[in-house]
Amino acid sequence: MATKLEKDVEALKKDIEKFRAHLGDTLSDVGNLSQEKVHETKERLRDAVDGFEGVARRRLGQANDAIHDRGERALEASREVVVSRPMTTVAISFAAGLLTAFLLERGK
Repeated sequence: MATKLEKDVEALKKDIEKFRAHLGDTLSDVGNLSQEKVHETKERLRDAVDGFEGVARRRLGQANDAIHDRGERALEASREVVVSRPMTTVAISFAAGLLTAFLLERGK
């Protein structure tokens, strides 16, 4: 009986060693899959950020162009007013200067 028990113990030890080897391989495979998933996710995030950056640059460019155009139109409109009403423009500028000077002196 001792021999059968010894054989069973030896067989059990061999099975445990095989189990350890398979478990190690499985954990290694899971680790590799996890690293692969992390890499894929990282690539997708990088692509999403690049796409967002492109959209943001386009929108900022459009906003910059729109602001520039509005500024040009406002400047042209003010030039037209100055040309059409020079005395009114001088009077308003003078009054604005006096008001500014008064406020600055009052603040001292």
